[in-house]
Amino acid sequence: MEVSSPEQSVLDPDLVFSVARHHPEITTAGRLGLDRVEQALAYGMVPLGLPLPEGKRDLVVLEDRREAVALEIEGQVARLIRRRELLEQGRRALDGAPVALVAAEAKTRVRARTADELNFPDLPGPIKLEVSRSLDIDELTGLEDAELRERLVNDPQLAQALEQALTDVAQRLWQLRELVGEADDSWTFENLGERLYRICRTNHQPNDILRRWEEVADTWLRERAVARGRNFVNSEFDFAKFERLFPRARTMGRKLVLVIGPTNSGKTHRAMTALKQAETGFYLAPLRLLALEVMDRLNRDGTPTTLLTGEEEIRVPDARHTASTIEMLDPEIPVDVAVIDEIQMLADKDRGWAWTAALMGVAARTVYLLGAPEVLPLIKRMAHHLNEPLEVVSLERKSPLHMIEQRLEYEDVRKGDALIAFSRRNVHLVRDMVQAKGLTAAVIYGALAPEVRRREAERFTSGEAQVVVATDAIGMGLNLPIRRVLFTTLEKYDGVEQRELLPTELKQIAGRAGRYGHHEAGEFGIVGKGTAVRLQALWNRPDNAFGPKTMLTVRPTRAMVARLAGRIGTHNMQLLVDCFAAAKTAGSPYRVSDLSSLRRLAQELDERDIGFEEKLSLLFMPCDLEKEVDARFFHQMLRAVESGEPVPLGLVVPPRMDRLDDYALEELSRSCDLYYWASRKFARLFPDRKAVEERRGQVAGRLSELLASTARRRQGKPHGGPRPGGPGPSGGPGGKPAPGFRGAPRKRYGPKRG
Repeated sequence: MEVSSPEQSVLDPDLVFSVARHHPEITTAGRLGLDRVEQALAYGMVPLGLPLPEGKRDLVVLEDRREAVALEIEGQVARLIRRRELLEQGRRALDGAPVALVAAEAKTRVRARTADELNFPDLPGPIKLEVSRSLDIDELTGLEDAELRERLVNDPQLAQALEQALTDVAQRLWQLRELVGEADDSWTFENLGERLYRICRTNHQPNDILRRWEEVADTWLRERAVARGRNFVNSEFDFAKFERLFPRARTMGRKLVLVIGPTNSGKTHRAMTALKQAETGFYLAPLRLLALEVMDRLNRDGTPTTLLTGEEEIRVPDARHTASTIEMLDPEIPVDVAVIDEIQMLADKDRGWAWTAALMGVAARTVYLLGAPEVLPLIKRMAHHLNEPLEVVSLERKSPLHMIEQRLEYEDVRKGDALIAFSRRNVHLVRDMVQAKGLTAAVIYGALAPEVRRREAERFTSGEAQVVVATDAIGMGLNLPIRRVLFTTLEKYDGVEQRELLPTELKQIAGRAGRYGHHEAGEFGIVGKGTAVRLQALWNRPDNAFGPKTMLTVRPTRAMVARLAGRIGTHNMQLLVDCFAAAKTAGSPYRVSDLSSLRRLAQELDERDIGFEEKLSLLFMPCDLEKEVDARFFHQMLRAVESGEPVPLGLVVPPRMDRLDDYALEELSRSCDLYYWASRKFARLFPDRKAVEERRGQVAGRLSELLASTARRRQGKPHGGPRPGGPGPSGGPGGKPAPGFRGAPRKRYGPKRG
């Protein structure tokens, strides 16, 4: 059956097809998998029955729906024809008018469009803006040309939309102009205007223009801040002349005294004598434990001394001396004598910047530099650079030090030995191996609080612990009666890679053997893994860390970051850090330290809604986000600062700890340190400073008890492992002696010892 219509003969087949192909009830024979349209009858479907283009006549529809669908399509086609006629009428009637009539996306609607130009100062040219509004064709059908022109030219909604667009764009331009402000460099509004204008050359839609302007302006403002920031850093701070950032030190007429010598040569004693004789003084230590030891020593000797570290502060009445970690130096406080310990740390890739700042900035008339002999060329070069007099005092070791020429086995470990491993895990493994042999052992490593390290050292010194197992933390401070230093490995992980020990590291640790007054001769060697040949090669290897190409690392201070932020008008911490990271140092003895850890903190801070002063404090917080306990507390601090909600100590440190193991107690101790720091910076948010001091002591005491009781439990156990059925000292089944222990099978090939 054909559907007849009075308009069918004039229907445009292409127009019909363009409408019908999108109708939800119409499909094609091909989609049904049929070769011919006639085959669709078997599915109850028939041809559409409307004129279609040649080759496109396979449209089919359900037979009982054909008439309704065809009428619907005819109606849509008729409206399209009317729209086509209306658009043609619009072109004719609106010729020369400020309004145009164009097709809308909807097939039954049109758009009335008008435009105007906006002139704004310092833009390359006028900005053309177009606005439009959608109209149904029925609203305009039947109007004469003059009526259509009158209707659209005077359309109030269209005029209002254009006026609003001109206002919005002009207002945003004025805002951007005010934001840019007056400039004495090339970063002017005119410079920004060129970028804004490029958007408008091909795009005339106000909303789209404003959206893209925001992207352009944000990019431009960041580029300006970075450019100005880098210029400011290079001109105002000039890291290439880092020493000039410490004017008080430069005007003190300082004298440098370099006291070099191997471990156990009396360097510290000489410097302490000068420090005690001075009216005022600083002792700058690499470790909190070392600062604590020196404070105790000076106070015992009648020199009131205050302790100042990132995690602890002990004020002593009438003290005119301060023992502190090196990062706590205040270069604005003048003193008579300053002692910078472990000056070879200048070459340390992570913390060397602190020694650079101390060497350049400590305001002391006499500056004692204590370190290894290898540092001499570097200090000579820097003294010449500073144009400051340098006295070199070279000391010899007070007791001889010999290398053991054969590799030892663990069965050779004896009372008075120190075994060196390079991770907490390996320290505990070696301790268990030693104690399974029947010896008691103390442990010393960086994760232990200073109080715990001191107690472990006392256990070894008193003989309660027969040996000590330690990381390279034993190389600084802690004067122990060590007879032999035995390395369990000659490699360490330095935070980036597993590498061999540097000669200075090896000598620093080995030198702990044979302390003067305890063992007249000291020995060092290798036990278990490694060979004596390799140990000797490392000992004799030249150390390039202090060669002529060695550069001192520098890092910005809190005050520098604050000044930069004020100059370039941003509180974006990542941007500020990046400006310093790009500082120029070519041709100088300095280079910028790796600021990646600082930038990671900055990234976290930029994601929070907190004030700039709080951001500054947190940026320089002594924490390492690579460590889980530090990261956890740092994020807790961020939430507290952002919300303003106080954090009582109980939310950080649980009230009971009797069931906690040593690892959990170490984390607890670190949490106490971080809480104490937070209580000094944000007293209202972290109000329990007194309580955390007490709690820290309790945690240290409990951890010391646990370590000591572990040693007592291990003593007397059968060789082969710390627990029945568990892994033995070598990681094998319990009860089986580990290699190197009595009863273990020996290899019968190759040399037994190196």
